[in-house]
Amino acid sequence: MKYLIAILLALLAVSVTSAHYQCGRYACLPGHTCICDNGVYRCVYVCEELVITQTITDSWVDGAEGPSVKVNVTAFNHSPHTIKDIVIATDVKLNVGQIWGAQLNGFLLNMASYVSIAPYKTHNFGYINKGDHAAHLWVQNIYISK
Repeated sequence: MKYLIAILLALLAVSVTSAHYQCGRYACLPGHTCICDNGVYRCVYVCEELVITQTITDSWVDGAEGPSVKVNVTAFNHSPHTIKDIVIATDVKLNVGQIWGAQLNGFLLNMASYVSIAPYKTHNFGYINKGDHAAHLWVQNIYISK
């Protein structure tokens, strides 16, 4: 019985790590960005339209909890068009009560529906991460409106 449970857990781990997500009629690989550019969908490995910069603004050690960092995130629209429907992915479990300016849904940070970033402008949000470094973030999904 223990072997069966171990095999099932291994299969579950493989299916989660190899999962693709839908991008229009395409399926993007993990770590890629789905871009909807005026109704045309594409998957890219590096999202040049929306650049994410993270800055650690504070750090501390909280007894048995260990180190934590406060991180400010700037999403810069590097395109000549407005970007909206922004979803940013992470590979760590963040605490929903320790994020501001974004909504956490599992391993996804969704910007509110009213958030749109004008050309060459920024949007800021932040979070607290356990450990001594910022979380790995990448753009999961954006919609470019022309």
